Amino acid sequence: MLARILGVILLIGGIAWGIKLIWPLFGSLFGLLGAVAVGLLAAGALYIGLRWLRGESILGRVVGALVLLAGIWLAFKAALSLVAGVFGAAFLLLQVALVLAMLYVGWRWLDNGEFSLRRWRI
Repeated sequence: MLARILGVILLIGGIAWGIKLIWPLFGSLFGLLGAVAVGLLAAGALYIGLRWLRGESILGRVVGALVLLAGIWLAFKAALSLVAGVFGAAFLLLQVALVLAMLYVGWRWLDNGEFSLRRWRI
């Protein structure tokens, strides 16, 4: 009986924690899209900066150098956000794995009525 009660508690806790993790999953997805957008902006700035830097006018070279520096800064920012996003995603995946383990163990304890993870063989 105690196994069934603890199984229900694990199921309720796993469902509550799983619902709580929905918004961070969406936040991580939008963060990844933002980092990709910054990376594309950096690539565009680097491309335009190099084209202007190789031009013939002095003003174009100066502006090209400034745009190139801005592109390097944006690329560095995008790389750092991607590294931080990878660690955040790994932590989020660990939490999702714990929620799934809670749901599995809770369901097994509720279904079997004992502290075991095996199924009944009929």
